[in-house]
Amino acid sequence: MAHERWRHHLDYVIVLLGFAVGSGTFIKFPYLCMRNGGGAFLIPFVLFTIVGTIPCVFLEMVIGQYSQSGPVNVWNLCPPFKGIGVGTVIIMFLYTTSYSVIFAWFAYYFYNSFSSSLPWGHCGNTWNTETCISHTIDDNRTVTNVSDMLTNSTVGTYGTGPINVTSAIGMTATEEFWRLQVLQVTSGLETIGHLRWTMAACLLITYVILFLCVFKGIRVSGKLVYVTVAVPYVLMLVFLVRGCLLPGSADGIYYYIYPRFEKLLEPKIWIEACSFALYSLGIGFGCVITLSGHSRFSNNCFKDAIQVTLIDMISTIIFGFAFFAVIGHVAYKRGLSVEDFESSGFNLIFIVFPQILTYLPLPQVWAVFTFLMLMTLEIDSLVPAFEIVVAAVRDQFPVQAERRWLVTGAIAVGNFLFALLYITQGGIYVLTLVDWFTYFPSVAIFVILECLVVGWCYGARRLQEDINSMWGKSVPHVMIISIKYICPLLLLIIFCHSLYSYRPPKYGDYDYPPWATVVGWMVSVCSLVPLPIVFGVTVFRSSGNTLKMKLKHALVPDPSWIRRTSSDSTADEVLQPMALEQERCLPSERTSSV
Repeated sequence: MAHERWRHHLDYVIVLLGFAVGSGTFIKFPYLCMRNGGGAFLIPFVLFTIVGTIPCVFLEMVIGQYSQSGPVNVWNLCPPFKGIGVGTVIIMFLYTTSYSVIFAWFAYYFYNSFSSSLPWGHCGNTWNTETCISHTIDDNRTVTNVSDMLTNSTVGTYGTGPINVTSAIGMTATEEFWRLQVLQVTSGLETIGHLRWTMAACLLITYVILFLCVFKGIRVSGKLVYVTVAVPYVLMLVFLVRGCLLPGSADGIYYYIYPRFEKLLEPKIWIEACSFALYSLGIGFGCVITLSGHSRFSNNCFKDAIQVTLIDMISTIIFGFAFFAVIGHVAYKRGLSVEDFESSGFNLIFIVFPQILTYLPLPQVWAVFTFLMLMTLEIDSLVPAFEIVVAAVRDQFPVQAERRWLVTGAIAVGNFLFALLYITQGGIYVLTLVDWFTYFPSVAIFVILECLVVGWCYGARRLQEDINSMWGKSVPHVMIISIKYICPLLLLIIFCHSLYSYRPPKYGDYDYPPWATVVGWMVSVCSLVPLPIVFGVTVFRSSGNTLKMKLKHALVPDPSWIRRTSSDSTADEVLQPMALEQERCLPSERTSSV
């Protein structure tokens, strides 16, 4: 099976940027800024992007490009750890199911944005209750004191922060549209309810779009991203320029850029900034590895790692300017402070954002732009994630790999059927539970192991040799030091903090029963199970009379990892390193030069 190549190097960079920025940046970054003192959060975010993210991105680019393969076969560099690749594929399968449902919700909001009056902006609709709180004065059930409305709101949690849920005097029109019309939510996980057929149609459209983007391979998806990545940037520029011209926008921007230095004394801000910086580019998800596997073998990915990471960081900061400019205007109109809009997760996207739009001039236009932007950001995240699963399946089943459309279609159908569970009336509880446990603690463990396996088992010296064989130059020693020491330490701190700050899953004011938490941990463990299994099987099948010898031989790179580094290399010259590997001692006994 011939490995696909990017038509142009720019295709590769644009796809990576689309996945990195994604809807997650627009959703999570503003909340983290609000929660951590505005501009104070930007300081550690920029610092950790340079110190931690660039080395991790570079590491995944190097091994992906050198292997010219997908997320599983890349671990031929140290076969016992192929379980990392299998685990990332499981994570990305779950990732695509949840993000596809979110895209379907965006599509539903986008469709309703063309209404003569935004349906979530007022009461009087068929789904509204008698206690509905309207943002406007166009019906008889209007409560105009929105400041009191926020004051009376109870607070629940989702993901990493607080959300506004049902208030003591009723739900807002935006909340009722989300909960009673879009979700038709039940009382809890114990009552799943029936399938939401309107949402099922939106979900089907989502998977048709996803299939069309992926089934022809990267040569097609590489072209589409020029549109799907460009649209959010253009729309964000529109938001930024128009938002800055609205009264009150300066207050929002001031809150965003003014650092409250006392916040820097709190460990939490440093840990959350480090976590967001490291995971903003999908490190540990297999995306960077898979996409880099389609690059030319001689490509200088060291430059790519620096460029992509810095552009992603700058884009995130610019997105923040646009967001806080609009937030500042809405806060000015409502007589509230910017902090009152602190929210995250689904409620930030589907309650706070739509509610903000109702206070802007020409709200329908703003709504169309907003959800079009969110849809394109979401597809930029979905396409590479889906490509990871397809690439892994094709690598493991080369006979079926030639019929890419069939492999893609089979995965899409399975993904769609799994995602249907999320769009039942109680599906939001299932989605929250799965999303709560899918990435923790698997992703942190995988990235820590990536750094340790490549930096210590495979060895820094051999990594430098591989880099030199690709583009003829070595990288600065500081990069190797970061990979071996700094990045694992930062990731270990994040992992320990996550364990320390763990709390049971919760959606709004609904507490999950104990059995649901057990199911959640089973979801979490399912991506980790392949790791010890593959490790044990690989070591057991290795040659040697003792466990020490078996382990020693198992840790030697697979013969497929050895590549011809020059056109005049003979077969003996290429295979000679493999013979020498048999004489090497265990990784713990050898010292790699930095």
